[in-house]
Amino acid sequence: MEKVWEELKKIEAEAEKILGDAQQKSKDILALTQLNSEKLASNSKNYAEAEGQEFFASAVEEANRKRDEQLKANQAATEKLKRQAVKRMERAVTAVVDAIVKEAKP
Repeated sequence: MEKVWEELKKIEAEAEKILGDAQQKSKDILALTQLNSEKLASNSKNYAEAEGQEFFASAVEEANRKRDEQLKANQAATEKLKRQAVKRMERAVTAVVDAIVKEAKP
């Protein structure tokens, strides 16, 4: 009977050790999980910031490209209007001179 009692004590001690080890491993796993989740959150934040900066830079580049295209189109339209104005001015001057010459003739 004493042998059985000793064996039960050994089994109980071993069970307590296993339970203690399991609790410690559980704490270690939770700590590691917390650390990894913090790293993941930090990495996600950094990634989101980098993506935001990249998107912003792309938007600025696109806006500059569109502005340059519009500027070129506006310059071309301005040149066309200037040429039309010069032609019309020449016709206007000719018409005024002709009118004056006609009135000056008796």
